[in-house]
Order: sequence, then C-alpha cells, then structure tokens
Amino acid sequence: MGLKPTGHEPGRNELCPCGSQLKYKYCHGDESKRIIANRVANLKMMQLVQQEQKKRGIIPWNWECEECGHGFDEPVESRLVAGTLLCPKCGTTNIKENESEGV
Repeated sequence: MGLKPTGHEPGRNELCPCGSQLKYKYCHGDESKRIIANRVANLKMMQLVQQEQKKRGIIPWNWECEECGHGFDEPVESRLVAGTLLCPKCGTTNIKENESEGV
C-alpha cells in the first residue's frame, strides 16, 4: 500500500492515509518499518527490471529451450524421470544452460 500524499503529515494517533486502518505511528510513521518496506520495494523493483531486461534481450536468460526458443531462469524437473530437466513452456528436454556473465 502506497502512502497517498495529503499535503500534511498526519499526527501519530491519526489513521494512516494509506488506508490500512492502523494509526500512523504503527504504519508508515514507524521509521523501522518504513526502512524495511523501502528495502523490500527496492529488491522487488530490481527483480522486475532484470526480468524486463531479459525479455528484451539486454541480458541473457539462465536457460533457453532450443525447441521453442523460450528463455527462463529455472527449468522444471521431470516427475517421471529423476534428474531430467524440462522447458516450462513446451515440456521438451531440448534445453541448454547459458554461460553465466556475473549479472
């Protein structure tokens, strides 16, 4: 839940303007919670940016299916044959691991 700008910072005992129905002091007014929330939001944003870079071909996927051309980070393990890796899109075993570039 994002904090909605209201023009003024609410008092500690007022309801938080984010809509959580908590007092401001227990929600966005708590500095330690705000720091943790910012760290989590930054981590998630970095993951989303990296995923978009992979979709656009800026950085390579960890795995690629040679059958359908689908790129992905982790293959699916076969339930029928232990140790067999499958493409999550088409289910073929014709996949290759791309070389890591330290990204």
